[in-house]
Amino acid sequence: MNLSQLYYFRKLAELQHYTNAAKELFITQPALSDAIHSLEKELGVPLFRREGRNVRLTRYGSEFASYVDSALRELDKGVSVMKEYTGRLSGRLSIGGLYTITGDYLPALIGAYEAQFGDGVQFSVSQGFSRDLVRGLRDDAYDVVFAARDADAAEFGCEPVVSHQLVVSVNAKSPLASRKEISLEDLRGLCVYTYRTGTPIGNEVARICDRYDVPTRREFDDEITLGGMISRATRPEVCALVTYTIGLKSFRNLTNIPITEREVPHDFHHVYMMYKKDEFRARALECFIEFAAGFIPPKGTIPRCGEE
Repeated sequence: MNLSQLYYFRKLAELQHYTNAAKELFITQPALSDAIHSLEKELGVPLFRREGRNVRLTRYGSEFASYVDSALRELDKGVSVMKEYTGRLSGRLSIGGLYTITGDYLPALIGAYEAQFGDGVQFSVSQGFSRDLVRGLRDDAYDVVFAARDADAAEFGCEPVVSHQLVVSVNAKSPLASRKEISLEDLRGLCVYTYRTGTPIGNEVARICDRYDVPTRREFDDEITLGGMISRATRPEVCALVTYTIGLKSFRNLTNIPITEREVPHDFHHVYMMYKKDEFRARALECFIEFAAGFIPPKGTIPRCGEE
């Protein structure tokens, strides 16, 4: 057994696909297969089982993966600390983020970080919903996550980094499409789609709707689904209360209308950087947290309704 085999095993366990794992490891698929076969032979147990073109961890593989991941994390920390003595940041940061920021804010942040500190740090960026991201942070799947905050995240360090505007989205053929601004009171009597309750964003929108007595259909998880529903709507009374994010930009037949600011502030929904407060942090992670907390995205990075 050697160190390369353990890194190969971890990557295959993560991706569960030989071809994709080999590409990310910059080795051939046969080389990866041989390494895993040798590891299984030495351990005397099957670590993976094939399912079509994919593989899945066996119960032995799942148990072994927890030990390998823990061991390699500690080793990577040690390597990172040693390299810090040279004065150059290095290591690997695992970042989890809402998809609403992985196409604009996060690339801008990582690019600015690399411009200041160099490209010695390898970033792994994954997408998810807020509660899944927070769970992943708690389980050490991520070093930092960018997510909405609720009571379940009270144990973490939190820094607000991005805000998104709440807008009314209508089909471009809707009679409301000509409006430059809209009041929530104007939505009474309409068919209003919005986020399901039980999520941070869904709970925020529900409080606003209840305050202004706006009946809504609270059935949807994200902006892409809401945008798709409204873009195909044929009834003029159908609209959506949705945050104005990159997820709406793919729909050309939508019109997004700002809500009057006396009812809903333009910085309605905040995304937070979250991290564990009381654990060892490599210098690369410490610098990233400090840098992100003070980072101001260039103008135009975060979409603002009415400013484009």
